[in-house]
Amino acid sequence: MLVINNKGYTHKYEVGGSGLFTPFINMFNKQALSNALNASRILASRAAATDLGKTAVDAANDSFFHPHESYLEIEGRLVKADGTAYANDSAITLTHNGIMHLFDKIEYKFYDSVVESVYFPGRAITMLGMLKYPNDFQHSKAMNQLWFKDTTATADLVNKQGFLARQQFIIQKPTTKGKFEFSIPLRHIFGFCEDYDKVFYELKHELFLLRASDDNAIFKAAGVAAGKVDITRISLMMRRATPSMVADLELPKIIKSQETIDIGFRSRFLNKYNVQPQNTTFEWDLGVRTTEKPRYILVGFQTNREGNQEQNASIFDHCDLKNMWIELNEERYPATNYNLSFPNMKITRAYRHASNFAEDYYNMTSLISLCGITPSDYKDLYPFMYLNVSKQSEKMKNATANIRLKAEFNTPVPADRFAINATLGSFGTQTSLDPERTHRN
Repeated sequence: MLVINNKGYTHKYEVGGSGLFTPFINMFNKQALSNALNASRILASRAAATDLGKTAVDAANDSFFHPHESYLEIEGRLVKADGTAYANDSAITLTHNGIMHLFDKIEYKFYDSVVESVYFPGRAITMLGMLKYPNDFQHSKAMNQLWFKDTTATADLVNKQGFLARQQFIIQKPTTKGKFEFSIPLRHIFGFCEDYDKVFYELKHELFLLRASDDNAIFKAAGVAAGKVDITRISLMMRRATPSMVADLELPKIIKSQETIDIGFRSRFLNKYNVQPQNTTFEWDLGVRTTEKPRYILVGFQTNREGNQEQNASIFDHCDLKNMWIELNEERYPATNYNLSFPNMKITRAYRHASNFAEDYYNMTSLISLCGITPSDYKDLYPFMYLNVSKQSEKMKNATANIRLKAEFNTPVPADRFAINATLGSFGTQTSLDPERTHRN
């Protein structure tokens, strides 16, 4: 079982007790990238909010697959609404982390058993990624998954580094204007794929993708023709492990045992809630499943960014927030008020907490887990509130979590504003060498 302590977790890749794959450590001498025929599906041009169905790898032929090292390949094209191409000087591109904004839900399954569901992945993964990826990440391989953050809130080809980099990559550089192909690691999407680093035997791995409107995935300047995204291919690329000769001698005994194992990981749950206008207080009962234990809670606000290509859905608004806290049964996190004033740059403690997220989540020192958000960008673009509720009293161990988010604002909340909550908690699923016995806790 994944162990989560007050600083994150102490054994990232260990499965305690009757762990099926514990004996497999160092028993694999070769890995090959498998993309079987049923792992790839060619998709027709989208219709808004259309269910894309399932992209799957079926390991029925005694295969061992490694989700931790697997990824999605997504190919498509950004064009005008009438299907024609944009010019090189058109101030339009996909948003930061825009591929994830193309879906309302992404779900990982073993056969028909759901392992993890991520709702509104564009916002959920942007919030998490901005606090866990260092700034250097986007200057190396991050563009391969369309990860290049914004430096201002405007669609500007002159003064906006992030917007310009993405526009050049998608519009200017391809011979066929707007053509793109991105590779999204599954561990970028799912806590299960990030935390669990073992192979699985004879299981069908499925991804269910629910298509969203294109508007949140596109960012453009006023006066530029509205765009659309045509997805032409989605491929699930699964890493396949080949046992060594020594392992082959041990595997039959392990497989015949049909032993059920626990898989512990930190699930990602996101929800949205409309904030009532003209109020200076806000309360929200967080609907986290009772089988999960919340550990880390991220909160952001957005105003008039939903379904609007002239607004960037990957940046957030501070809303002149004053205080925010979580009431977890009888406990309050944090214990004291922030007394923030974003307009006056009174954000020191909130920024300090947010910048320490990766240190808490990965149990690393701050010298290694450098935050990719500066204090200035925290105020103007990414004002996420990070509430660490991992230090829970012993009496919460077997109790049902009653979670309430409360906030205060210095000025009344305007219209068209909603709060976004991403909850990261410990969760578990179970699997067996007999695929028909696979189920969740």
